[in-house]
Amino acid sequence: MSLRSRAAAGLDAALPDGWYPVWRRALGLGIPVTARNGVGQLMRTTDVVISAALSPAAVVGLGIADLFASLPFRAAGGVIGGAATLTSQDTGAGATGNRDEAFTQAAMLAALLTLPFAVVGVGFGAEVLRLVGADAESARRGAEYLLLVSLPMPLGAFAAVSSATLEATGDTRTPTYVSVPASAGNAAASLVFGLGLLGAPRLGIVGIGAASLVAMTARSLVLVGYTHLRGPVDFVAPRDLTIARQLVTIAAPQSAAGLVTAVAVFPFNTLVLQFGTAANAGYQLAWRVYTQVLGPIGSGVGRGASIVVGQRLGEQAATAAEADGTASDRADGDDAATSASRAATALVVLGGAIALVFGGGVALAAAPIARLLAAEPAVASAAVPFVTVLGLAGVLGITNVVASASLDAGGETRIPLASRVVGMFGGYVGVSWGLYEFAGWGIEAAYVGQFVCYVLMLAVTAWGLVRTDWVGRATRLLDERGSVGSDG
Repeated sequence: MSLRSRAAAGLDAALPDGWYPVWRRALGLGIPVTARNGVGQLMRTTDVVISAALSPAAVVGLGIADLFASLPFRAAGGVIGGAATLTSQDTGAGATGNRDEAFTQAAMLAALLTLPFAVVGVGFGAEVLRLVGADAESARRGAEYLLLVSLPMPLGAFAAVSSATLEATGDTRTPTYVSVPASAGNAAASLVFGLGLLGAPRLGIVGIGAASLVAMTARSLVLVGYTHLRGPVDFVAPRDLTIARQLVTIAAPQSAAGLVTAVAVFPFNTLVLQFGTAANAGYQLAWRVYTQVLGPIGSGVGRGASIVVGQRLGEQAATAAEADGTASDRADGDDAATSASRAATALVVLGGAIALVFGGGVALAAAPIARLLAAEPAVASAAVPFVTVLGLAGVLGITNVVASASLDAGGETRIPLASRVVGMFGGYVGVSWGLYEFAGWGIEAAYVGQFVCYVLMLAVTAWGLVRTDWVGRATRLLDERGSVGSDG
């Protein structure tokens, strides 16, 4: 037996029964997602570094414009997540017809949801940025960038559903093979045209936006084309209203959760702006560190957890449907249901352990990270405490992402919504503004509010995972749309 095999066997023996295979499969599925999102965030980090080299106004303009640009994908995020939930369950149950139907309906709905945001971003960018507190120069620069990245939004949402559907079938590599070259090319083009390297014109924030426009369009066309021509799912004429209703039921809380985050960030951003442009630029850089280092890890482990739990739920429902109704069979069904909860528990522990290593590392390295990213000493100084807090909070945040992913896989998206509402408005906005307005605190109010946000979110999600019948909800959804006992 090789050293690697002996180590695996030892780890399997040391962990509770069944945990190691669950960890191994989730990591195998999640690592490509982490790599893809990491490169994607590196592209965004490159944009922030370029904007920092241009001016503090460019940092603020790009940061706030990115916040608005995230809104349509947060709005459509529930549909994307709903497609992944139904696809993973139907893949486990072998219901390929229902899987194709869910994919088609989700892709069309996601594209439609992003269309109004694209119109606003193209036509009213400067007005929107001024509305949330950006000064005239920051609003002008941000609007130039926002116009360009808004154009491909509907196509990007269609492609996001394609990517999520491929992942939910167990193929997390193809979206990675498509997205990594696109993101790398985006970053390179941003450097060349943003800063005027290699003899190219120095276009500043317009160069960053143009690079994003080309990369997003190319990536989306390839993903949609692959899914249509060679993927495991097919476009079909949408006709099943039960699937449409379930998709909306699952998607609405997820979309609302995304919008809650986006809406809550604006007043928090306004609070930080009270302490000057350098403070806001420091916050934007710190958030970029979080999304560059901890965000991809959380999304990777979370996606792996969602696929594993969702497919297991589908397999369990299909197995239970084949039972002849004897007491022995019902007991076997109960054991199968328990295994989904056991898998979710194993994955939450895995997510927490990974988060502790990386989140703690970010917090300890806050000062050198800030100096590396910020060109101006004032911005670096302002970023250090934000990086520290977000590193520590990231331990809770990643754990919460994995716990929420298990609930989402069961179609129980209401608990993660409640978690987001309580955390964002109770901590991010409520505690921060409360300490600032009523206790007379300074910028420290923002630090405390951020950390409390993640404490509250994890507490609500953990309650939902332990105390609600999310496994039973998944079984009922599968039965209702005819996925159990289906011949595909």
